[in-house]
Amino acid sequence: MTLDNGVRDGDGRWYPSTSRNGNGEGTQLARLTARQLGHGPGTPGSWSRFLVAHARWILGVTLAVVAAATVFAFTQTRLYASQAEVVVEPAPTAGGVQQPDMSTEESVVASSVVLNRASRAIGVPAASLSKGLSVTAPGTSFVLEITYSDADRYIAQQRAQAIAQAYTSFRSAKPSPRSAPQSTSPIAELITPASLPISPYTPKYPLDIGVALFIGLALAIVTAWGRDRLDDRLRGPLDLERQAGADVLGMIPAFRPAEREPRGQLAVAVSPGSMVAEAYRGLRTRVLLTVAARKAGVILATSPAWEDRGTVAANLAAALAQSGHSTILVCADLHWGRAHLLFGAKEDAQGFTELLEQRTDLREALHDTSVPRLRLLPPGAPPPDPAALLQLPALRAALSEIRAQADVVVIEAPPLLITPDARPLADCAEMTLLIADARASTRAQVRAAVRELERARLAGCVLVNVGRRRRLRSGYLPSALAVDDSPRSAPTSKSNVTRP
Repeated sequence: MTLDNGVRDGDGRWYPSTSRNGNGEGTQLARLTARQLGHGPGTPGSWSRFLVAHARWILGVTLAVVAAATVFAFTQTRLYASQAEVVVEPAPTAGGVQQPDMSTEESVVASSVVLNRASRAIGVPAASLSKGLSVTAPGTSFVLEITYSDADRYIAQQRAQAIAQAYTSFRSAKPSPRSAPQSTSPIAELITPASLPISPYTPKYPLDIGVALFIGLALAIVTAWGRDRLDDRLRGPLDLERQAGADVLGMIPAFRPAEREPRGQLAVAVSPGSMVAEAYRGLRTRVLLTVAARKAGVILATSPAWEDRGTVAANLAAALAQSGHSTILVCADLHWGRAHLLFGAKEDAQGFTELLEQRTDLREALHDTSVPRLRLLPPGAPPPDPAALLQLPALRAALSEIRAQADVVVIEAPPLLITPDARPLADCAEMTLLIADARASTRAQVRAAVRELERARLAGCVLVNVGRRRRLRSGYLPSALAVDDSPRSAPTSKSNVTRP
């Protein structure tokens, strides 16, 4: 038994989709799927989903707060603090020793009597000395800490020393003969002269920036949580299933096309060994299982708003054809259809419009593509009133005729909430795929789109643009992806789809 973990193109060449060492595209797709399912709302990974989804906002707000705090800190005047220490000793009395009241002594240091003495000593007005003065008595000690702060460290040292000396001289002054025979005032002594400060005590840049970082991060997370609560976008495949009431049949990774031309988005043909192509093949398998269960063959690909329906429809149709099923891709979005562009169809090619207006037959309107077993029905010339055209009885007859020519018919339909044109097509289709964008679709849009459809016809959802965007590398790019504009004879019979 051989293990064929890959895909073969129309020429029989084989491209691997997985590898035995676990680094294949299939393994990466499985990891992406597990990660998306693990980060749904209410799951243990929802917190990490929140951080990843709002990483830019959190980083931006945090950096903005830190930058503002840094600018503010560097614009502040740097202040130096010099400190002198004075011990206050109790004076002996007749009844013993009376402990000094340190609160009173703090007030004495800041009093006009002491400041005037210091003012005369250094020649500075007493009012100026009081501005940078701070006096504290730590704990239960009898030590006064006399601190003076100033933008000039030499001035800070000079004034702290002058005030400390003025206080000690005031408390050490001998009483006058007319005073009490024995003074009860405490005695002060300078024990630590004012030192010359080396660095400013404010602003403290590392501390200020650290506090700003903490506050900025907290503010960023709180505001991001608010934005997340107000943001109505989908939170992954589990959220899409909850809003639509239908299973997610496939998750298509976000990718950058292999080339700028629209055909670069046809992953199953351009890069058949890529993770994107692997995802479309997984979608094909689940769609075929649903087709077999419902005995359906007409698949409508639509979306709530501007999601990329054309790319999904084109890749799904190509994947179905690669699996051996005769497939027709109908571009029925007469406003904004683009599935035909992925096959290089000409803008003036006859197609769906001419078929409904009965200006051509199906044989002339169908075009072969470079993908074997896949034929294309382009939209044709833009009609003046697409809504009226899709209301014609010829629509159901045309789709029945198309259905008779292939195993599976994939229809690219207009968005449900933008135009009413999708409803007639949905009524004719046997099953509907709802395309949602992981980055753009909202919950309200999905719910509104489901209301536009009959739940019985909604086969499932497809979530596109999932995860980190990857470059789609060209594994095999056919020399001509363009359709063959020459008419082909349609088969006279079709085979039933009985296998996934």
